[in-house]
Amino acid sequence: MPDSFIAAPPKDLLLDEGFRFIHGQTIAPFTIRYETFGELNADRSNAILVCHALSASAHPAGRYRDDPDEKPGWWDGLIGYGKGIDLEKYFVICANLPGSCYGTTAPSSVDPASGHPYGSRFPWPTIEDMVHSQKVLLDRLGITRLRAVAGGSLGGMQVLMWAALYPELMDSIITMAAGAAVPVQGVAWHLIGRKMIESDARFNGGDYYDHPESLRGLQVARMVGHMTYLSAQALQSKFGRRRRGNTRQFEIDSYFEHQGRKFAAQYDANSYIRVQAAMDEMDLEEKYGSLQKAFAKWRGRTLLVSFDTDWLFPVGDVERVESAMVANGTDVRHERIASTNGHDTFLIDYGLITPPVTSFLSSLP
Repeated sequence: MPDSFIAAPPKDLLLDEGFRFIHGQTIAPFTIRYETFGELNADRSNAILVCHALSASAHPAGRYRDDPDEKPGWWDGLIGYGKGIDLEKYFVICANLPGSCYGTTAPSSVDPASGHPYGSRFPWPTIEDMVHSQKVLLDRLGITRLRAVAGGSLGGMQVLMWAALYPELMDSIITMAAGAAVPVQGVAWHLIGRKMIESDARFNGGDYYDHPESLRGLQVARMVGHMTYLSAQALQSKFGRRRRGNTRQFEIDSYFEHQGRKFAAQYDANSYIRVQAAMDEMDLEEKYGSLQKAFAKWRGRTLLVSFDTDWLFPVGDVERVESAMVANGTDVRHERIASTNGHDTFLIDYGLITPPVTSFLSSLP
């Protein structure tokens, strides 16, 4: 892939009037952290909204400094100049989700009324809230129509919610490793992880900000969650039953400990349980009565990408979305990709995901 690029710093949209959540609470003032890439054309017709997944941020591409050691954005292999989502052609927007701890108002944000973090008092967001916040941002930016909305995993679920809530506002959607609801086995693993966080002695019902150390419960929850991103093939080839040096510790144990500590040092436990719970709460079939009804008004072009080793969102769950859209007469392309990297394929195998994205975007009228 071509090299990365230097990205502009993040921007903040301050809503003095606040943001009202689906479940009724309003947080005011409310900040939405976002980033933009590329140039918006004269008629504002080349904008693509990119939706991020659970632990990501509004920084999907580029580096902030000319430093090869700085880690680029989480979708840098797909977004950039000459890449699948080509910044020579498109203006890309990505907003941090309500409740996420990377700039948008979140449980760790200070409540101006009390001078303390919101903590346990912060609302439990839904994916509808995430989409509505993105719509508020687009309205403030003066963008009334999108060329595409794209995302993977939780980001892909937001894309499907966009198709259900605002079907007239975009020409196309691109969703990877995502379905209309998390299958029950995924919900089960998520619940186990959240219960680990909540049972941590220092969690204190969500009011733990007087203690700077990361929660052990969050570290272990991330280990559990990480299992849903990998495949049996990836686990076997990367780790097998190999031990670490001459110790009794398995390599997979060392890997999970490293990932858990690394994640917990930069992410917030309250954000984790809320954003993940929003993922589990979404069920378009339950909300609308059927998937066909959920997508009844969506007539834009659709690219669905699934991976044969993804057991968080198996191919069959993506096929259910495909079938509903086809029944409605929607133009759908479903790319079934073989990969050993499981759910994480959409973040790793750019050689596999770039061709269908490039082909799909170039085919739009």
